[in-house]
Amino acid sequence: MEKRYLIHMNDPKDWLRHWEEGTQVVNDFILPRGPYEKDEMSDTIYCKDAVVPYHQHEKGYETFYIARGSVDCVLRGKHIVANAGDMLHIPPFTPHGFRFLEEGTIWRELFQEINMAQGIMNKNTVKGNYPAYMDDPEFMKMYRSSHKQLQRETPVPEEADRNQVHELRTPEFSFSRYQTDGVDLKLKVGKWETGGVKEIWNARVSKGVNVEYDYPHCHWELYYIVSGAVEFDIMGEVFTAENDCLVHIPPYHRHKIRVLEDSEIFDYGGEMNLMALLEDYRSLEKYQPEKLKDPEFMTAFQRKYECYVTKFYRES
Repeated sequence: MEKRYLIHMNDPKDWLRHWEEGTQVVNDFILPRGPYEKDEMSDTIYCKDAVVPYHQHEKGYETFYIARGSVDCVLRGKHIVANAGDMLHIPPFTPHGFRFLEEGTIWRELFQEINMAQGIMNKNTVKGNYPAYMDDPEFMKMYRSSHKQLQRETPVPEEADRNQVHELRTPEFSFSRYQTDGVDLKLKVGKWETGGVKEIWNARVSKGVNVEYDYPHCHWELYYIVSGAVEFDIMGEVFTAENDCLVHIPPYHRHKIRVLEDSEIFDYGGEMNLMALLEDYRSLEKYQPEKLKDPEFMTAFQRKYECYVTKFYRES
């Protein structure tokens, strides 16, 4: 297995593939894997006024983070503008369309059960070899159906409050929030929104926080470092990930995380049941606080939620 733990998202040497699409360019970082085609990740960098037509998918989940720029969005007929720092999560059968308002808008993409990389390859094969077919309605009907995609008539948009369009996740938004010494966790995407495959958390983490996974486990992990600096030790390989970096950790790789500067991190892997664990942890704090001092009980408690953290502490 290739040990490609650290990905610098702005460095062409770390791109798997690069596509010139005319009104946008696409840089692929991670290709889909596993039965749920999860953790596929890429950047699309759009020209001003580029448009994604109003459409919906019969399968697959899309999570977009705006790293730079702003986007005019129509979601279920409702019109809002999404800005840098906002996230959009779009499940199947959710009609959506976009117009990119600024030159060089960075649309950071996380896919599940879509295989967008293969879709782009198919599109470029057709455009390069059979360009006339792109204007053939019968061919395009077949082409879109092969991607489980239905283009919709663009609605007359209804102006909406950003806080009332639940696909939009502002920096302040959370389904569930947990704060402890040096960590502020916000649940951005729940497992009920991904067919039970993953959760997505945003973490604001203070300098000196350490998390250790000294027990080999079966999960893939994927971290996106938005800002700050975080040291990783994966099976003895030590490196620092800073802003605009991905860290991709395969199963059964013991690792340690040490926060070198105050940092913002997205946990995009999200296979453990962290929301349920934290809910039940609060119950223990209130009703059975003595259990929190029993290491054997706490280990079994964590395993119930597929959590394999072996040590968490903050350096003084």
